[in-house]
Amino acid sequence: MNRINTGTFSIQDLCVWHVVLAICAILFILINSGKERPLTRAVRFGCYDRERISQGQWWRLLTVGFTHIRPWHIAMNMLALYNLSSLERIYGHLWFAVILLGSVIGGSVFEYVISKTRYSVGLSGGLYGLMFSLILLMIHYHSTSGLRSMGITLAMNLAINFMPGIAWQAHVGGAITGLILTEIFLLIH
Repeated sequence: MNRINTGTFSIQDLCVWHVVLAICAILFILINSGKERPLTRAVRFGCYDRERISQGQWWRLLTVGFTHIRPWHIAMNMLALYNLSSLERIYGHLWFAVILLGSVIGGSVFEYVISKTRYSVGLSGGLYGLMFSLILLMIHYHSTSGLRSMGITLAMNLAINFMPGIAWQAHVGGAITGLILTEIFLLIH
């Protein structure tokens, strides 16, 4: 494959997590610009909206992952995405995307089934999928050296679930989906 050289960075160096981060950043700017309330704009740009999903807008089960309203939320999620990006080298681009985006969808479906929440935003379901995927890989390959630090990270994230306004259902659904998809990956590789 020929490299398209643009200095020190080439198109071949582009990763799924770069694309996801860029989409989230662009949508964050669009959601928080203009005269309308950010939630109104987030709905326009694809956040989880239970009523619209019920009317057939199933694509929102995925696009919710790209929408963020508050600066601290996008900052935390993009930092977590960066910290988990090493999984892309392990899985390759396709499987990393499958686990991340599949976990966003799985988290949204879980939220839809067991919650009455009208709106939600964020990539957290996908990030929980990646976190639990990493834990499963560590267990599978008997790599206990990172389990302690991963346990601390997980404990901090689980504590966030008890804050008001957090869609913990999406986190649980994302974690379960990440485990299932990782098991599939391990079975076929």
